Amino acid sequence: MKLRLLTLTTAFLLAVACGGTPATPAPLVALPADEGPHDSGIEWWYFNGLLTDDQGQEYSYHYVTFQREAAGTAVPHLLQASLGDHTNGKHLTGEQVVLDSLNPKAIGVDIAVNGWAMQGDGQSYNLAFDLGGYSLDLEVVSIRPPVLHQGVGLVNLGPAGDTFYYSRPRMDVIGSITVGGHQRAITGVTWMDHQWGDAISQQVGWDWASLQLDDGSDLMAVTVWDPSDRTPFAAYATLVTPDGTVLTLEQEDISISSSGVWTSPVTGIEYPSGWTLTIPSLDLSLALKPVLVDSEFAGSRYTPAAYWEGEVRATGTRQGQAVGGRGFVELVGYDPRQLSGYSAP
Repeated sequence: MKLRLLTLTTAFLLAVACGGTPATPAPLVALPADEGPHDSGIEWWYFNGLLTDDQGQEYSYHYVTFQREAAGTAVPHLLQASLGDHTNGKHLTGEQVVLDSLNPKAIGVDIAVNGWAMQGDGQSYNLAFDLGGYSLDLEVVSIRPPVLHQGVGLVNLGPAGDTFYYSRPRMDVIGSITVGGHQRAITGVTWMDHQWGDAISQQVGWDWASLQLDDGSDLMAVTVWDPSDRTPFAAYATLVTPDGTVLTLEQEDISISSSGVWTSPVTGIEYPSGWTLTIPSLDLSLALKPVLVDSEFAGSRYTPAAYWEGEVRATGTRQGQAVGGRGFVELVGYDPRQLSGYSAP
């Protein structure tokens, strides 16, 4: 990874030194080759989804596997999942640990343990997990091309380092949910992220949002900050228009502010709750409201630092026209234990 960064930087400096204008950098993520595991300090595959069963009941989920050592070594890979039952106001969490190393030559992710599965090659995935009387078994299929963030698939996390990062922002979902032993058909939409690099995760916090808007646009926006004092390091966003055009947005284009605070009754951690996301260059302003305010992931045996992860509903305007949508917000870095050497996904 470091060699690829050095090559890009060297080419840029050489062009400037010769009096030329550097060409548009070539992508640093190559697919499908980069769908699989990498020899990097940290890596995760992440999914969130918005689901409706055949009785009209709505659910949301997030599902992630991550590692913090080089691929090909016998270190744990952690699977974490949460499920929101919106009808009954429940938020469930759980995890599984995988002691076997991932195959560094695999095309995609391939993990299965104790009835949990995350398997796929980028075009389609099988996702399965069970939590407290609820089981999900999903087939997820990509319906849009992958998106390389910041144009080349490399994003900056300030002093914590750089990571490679791409998303599949809109994927179709079919499958089943089993609740209390009763199976129901389910459909929906999923967002997928794959990110890897040598970032030191305890040195960075973030407020991250993924949104599928009802005008057909998909949006990822994030602010990255120092968890010791909340000083911002960076911010960036990517908007995919309905016709597939990808717009890369820089820090000065983005504002994410919170409108309230929620205090966890389990950990006592204070999280922002309710957000305003504005992108002036697009004349876009969105209010994001959590569906289940209590969407904290806490109590892990392997990553003691808690984080917040849950569905949001978006309402607002774009170029004077009403726009809405659904999505997810992830909040990492609000648990003070993260500064003590623990880390969150």
